[in-house]
Amino acid sequence: MKRKVIPSRNKKETTKSTRKRIVRNVFRFIMEGRPKDSLYLFARNCKQHNPYIKGNMEALFDSMVAVQQQVPKFSDPYFAIKKILGEGDTVAVHTELLNSKSAPSEGGLRQVHLFRFGKDNKIVEYWDITQMVQLEMPNPANAF
Repeated sequence: MKRKVIPSRNKKETTKSTRKRIVRNVFRFIMEGRPKDSLYLFARNCKQHNPYIKGNMEALFDSMVAVQQQVPKFSDPYFAIKKILGEGDTVAVHTELLNSKSAPSEGGLRQVHLFRFGKDNKIVEYWDITQMVQLEMPNPANAF
């Protein structure tokens, strides 16, 4: 049975849904290997807080592309948004990127991303916190 989606009449809920959709689009562009195509979703003076990258979002995306070109290519990379939460002007996303879905021991990244939005629904600030995927982790509960 197909569920009928009832549009929200609550403006805050609509804004929250819109912002989550914008963030999903950022990740879609990244996973398609076109991160710079998402720059229109960011304010021109968006501040990024990655401590290893000097500059703006364009510099961060340049660094992503460079890393993607350096890592070994696998036939089955895996990316998933595990959680996406919205509160006020911020959307938080918990993601997993594995170099190979069939061989998770080949490594990857688990990340938390924070996006702060301005009034025009442009991303005005961005943070990312990264954890490397390792073969052996002492916690049996795993990251998810």
